[in-house]
Amino acid sequence: MNSHITIRSFSREETYFLKGVAILLIVLHNYYRWVTPITGENEFWFNALSISKSWIFLRNNPLELFHVFFNFLGHYGVQAFIVFSAYGLTLSYRKSRPPYGRFIGHRFDKLYPSLILAGIGFIIFTLITSGRLIGINTLENLGLQFTLFANLVPGKAMVITGPWWFYSFIFQFYLVFPLLMWIHRKGDWMGLVGLVFVGYIFTILMYQPMQAVNLNPYMTFMGHLPEFCLGIFLASREKVKLPWWVLMIAILVMVGGNIYSWLWPFANLAVAVILVVTIRGLIGMKSRMRNLYPMISAIGVISMYLFAVHGYMRSPFINLANELGNPIASLLIGLLFVAVVCGVAFLLMKTESSARRWISLAGNRKTSLARLLFLIFLVAGGFALLLFWDYKKLDEEKQTQEIMAFEGSHDFEEPLPGRWDLYSDSIVHQGAGSVILDNSHAFSPGFTVDFDSLNHEGIYELEISAWLFTADPATSIQLVMEIWDKPSGVQIEWQSEYIRPGTYTPDEWFLATFRYGLPPELHMPTYKIKVFAWKPSEGTWYVDDLSLRIKARRIYPQTP
Repeated sequence: MNSHITIRSFSREETYFLKGVAILLIVLHNYYRWVTPITGENEFWFNALSISKSWIFLRNNPLELFHVFFNFLGHYGVQAFIVFSAYGLTLSYRKSRPPYGRFIGHRFDKLYPSLILAGIGFIIFTLITSGRLIGINTLENLGLQFTLFANLVPGKAMVITGPWWFYSFIFQFYLVFPLLMWIHRKGDWMGLVGLVFVGYIFTILMYQPMQAVNLNPYMTFMGHLPEFCLGIFLASREKVKLPWWVLMIAILVMVGGNIYSWLWPFANLAVAVILVVTIRGLIGMKSRMRNLYPMISAIGVISMYLFAVHGYMRSPFINLANELGNPIASLLIGLLFVAVVCGVAFLLMKTESSARRWISLAGNRKTSLARLLFLIFLVAGGFALLLFWDYKKLDEEKQTQEIMAFEGSHDFEEPLPGRWDLYSDSIVHQGAGSVILDNSHAFSPGFTVDFDSLNHEGIYELEISAWLFTADPATSIQLVMEIWDKPSGVQIEWQSEYIRPGTYTPDEWFLATFRYGLPPELHMPTYKIKVFAWKPSEGTWYVDDLSLRIKARRIYPQTP
């Protein structure tokens, strides 16, 4: 037996197979991560319970194998895209070494059309499934994603649809790629090692500070510098001889990184090594996969468009799978989901290629430019039209009314049994009492609402508000919303409104409000909402009249 594994360079055809494997992992992960039972995963946040829950679900029902695999591990398909984005860029950059402006323009031209087309598809999909055009807030979030810097705006990296965080992430990698290549030319593999250390130092040191302001280092290129460096290294060698013991260590780090938080930052690079070895091995077996290999390669060809559209198209399939509650049915629905989004992705790819062909066949540069500007004007005008659209024109026979699907409050008029230390009757907003959050108790009493107690029709937003008071100008507090899956005890979602020092006046009561748009995939009967106030810093806060409103839009026949 050889003491090493030989990783040879990848041809263009082979990279399509690689992208196909990676995008299938990602698409099925983003489907299964919302299908109950939910294991959770350690992608952007670490939770040691995720791996134990995966084992429990699998032990109780072996038919959940595909479910648990894609739910817990499917997100690692992103690592393959990261490695081979750097791999492909390195090969092309070394051949031509274009000027910086031309390089960025070319990458922008490759990346941006799929996002614009996906945005148009999102509007159409929303119109078909809800009978309404998107609102102003959603349009603003869509515009933020189009800037390709949404991942640097607190809480906005995953607006519209979660997978779109990758667009901002990869474009920012393009911006710094020539610098990485310069470092590689000057320092060869030692320069790459230095970049790996920089990436790990940044991620480890900045994880908590960025989390405090609702950002995440793993949504920035700095959080994935080690995987980028692996791709650059592989592209700089005709073949790499990887000792078996390195692969064994990578497997141990991957497993340990999902159990121990201190090892978690190193799991992504470990998985990247495993994926490169595994996919290289699968490519070597393509003669045995006569039907499967070309099918996966074909999916790899449309991977960019598939990545762009699958996130916002998954909700109906997730809802159906959760309604049926059967692992075999969930698998079949998941395969149907893949087939549908592949069809849509293929149509988007053909739409873009047809538009490019129409521009290029103009005959001269001025006419081509005029045609390009016409398409830009057409798309921009379409988005601008949404700002002035009269929703009543969608259906003159119907009208929409906003109602409260739930409305409740916690007034803190009486102390909790046995906890007089949390109760104040001297500093109150109104009524007889308020709750105290100090250095010994950071979480306020809150309340929980079960989704199965609500009429889900038209639910679109929740609003949390509370009256707050502090005498300390340097302390902070958060209004928190959590969504939990009751059968598994897994936290599905966590969002908050962070009230920082300098945003309030000490020694005065003020009203804080937090609004959160509830996506359809969170409207599950097995879920519950929990709201409360949390004091993450030193100091003392008083909280009064904590309230929750869950809003819905209902369509009623218009009265004559």
